[in-house]
Amino acid sequence: MHGLCAGPTYWKKLTDQLVSAALVTTLVGTVSVTQAADPHPVIDHEGAADSLCIVANQWYNPDDMGVIDSNKFLKEAAKGRVTLLGEHHAQGDHQRWELHTLVALHAHNPNMAIGFEMFPRNAQPVLDKWIAGELSEAEFLEQSNWQRYWNFDAKYYLPLFHFARMNQIPIHALNVSKELLKKVRKEGWQNIVDADREGVSDPAPPGEGYKNLLIAIYQQHSAHKPGAKKGEQDSAADLASPGFKRFLQGQTLWDAAMAQIIFHETEKDPSLLFVGVMGSGHLVNDYGIPDQLKSLGQQEVTTMIAWHDDFGCEGIDGQFADAIIGMNMPAEATQPKPKLGVYLEENEAKVSVAKLVEGSVAEAIGLQKGDIFVQAAGKKITRMIQIIAIVQRTSHGTWLPLLMKRGDKEIEIVAKFAPLETAK
Repeated sequence: MHGLCAGPTYWKKLTDQLVSAALVTTLVGTVSVTQAADPHPVIDHEGAADSLCIVANQWYNPDDMGVIDSNKFLKEAAKGRVTLLGEHHAQGDHQRWELHTLVALHAHNPNMAIGFEMFPRNAQPVLDKWIAGELSEAEFLEQSNWQRYWNFDAKYYLPLFHFARMNQIPIHALNVSKELLKKVRKEGWQNIVDADREGVSDPAPPGEGYKNLLIAIYQQHSAHKPGAKKGEQDSAADLASPGFKRFLQGQTLWDAAMAQIIFHETEKDPSLLFVGVMGSGHLVNDYGIPDQLKSLGQQEVTTMIAWHDDFGCEGIDGQFADAIIGMNMPAEATQPKPKLGVYLEENEAKVSVAKLVEGSVAEAIGLQKGDIFVQAAGKKITRMIQIIAIVQRTSHGTWLPLLMKRGDKEIEIVAKFAPLETAK
């Protein structure tokens, strides 16, 4: 959602290079529908481990991958100040695990608050109204701009929101606006005036490990830029390049914004247990949010990461997290998703075609560079993530109606996706 391009195959290559950071999938997003990944894509499933080291529904100590007693672990975690739950977004089992974990933690310490990456700070008044019982589900999602900001199916997260409301647990919007993050990545944090910083103070400098992880991501970015050749990398970029520095500032801002909200709330109430729900890439190896929290003085941070049973355990060590929770890989996640075959550009609420992939569905139906998406599946399009999500939700062997603008004319086009057995 907020980051650079990354498809599933990319993540496999990256984990080969940085095995200790195999779950950084939530650090980057996708602007290329050729690789049709969600804003926080999951790791490639083609390179499954030779033998499973993770069993679904088991809790593990990353130090030695020994099974731990989840009840005892959660009882101890509830005595701390901050617990961070790392998920893959909209994965079903992950959000169900988060719900059960929240229930258990709340039983041990009812003085709890919950923070969500899924909301920007300006949505906080809406979250307060939800907890107060003043909004219906539909009103809550509409007023919080759920579809515009997050755009994952709310069905995965509504049980968490209902649990908080039923138990009158305050919930907090942890994130910043897309506009601020985009501006930082373009202009640099130092050039953002205080009035536009959305209350975020200067982030702590990231450590060398985090920098090395992010430079590997950044170097791969040109593989998804219009005009880039397949497999091409921006290997010339280094830690001192201006572009990488701005990217690093954007990622650090993202982490720091969430950490500062958490820290502020725990400072107000010394007995509060604050539980954060966010993508695992913000937690892995104690980078990101844990590192920012510790720089603020909050040392009592427990991290838990949901881990699919076919990701393997290479590179997992005691720094990876405090606990790893085994998850089953959904059957549908192992199947290839439809690909439209375009690279996208987004500018001023307009999404256009930047490049066509040779031999793709987009080329077959006559899309052209510069075409603007007006509607897809009857929905108005103003953001790239909308196209990505709609294409991914389309089934193989079905059609996707598109309304495009070419010059001064609007044209209706139907994208026809081949059945799965013949889809390429």
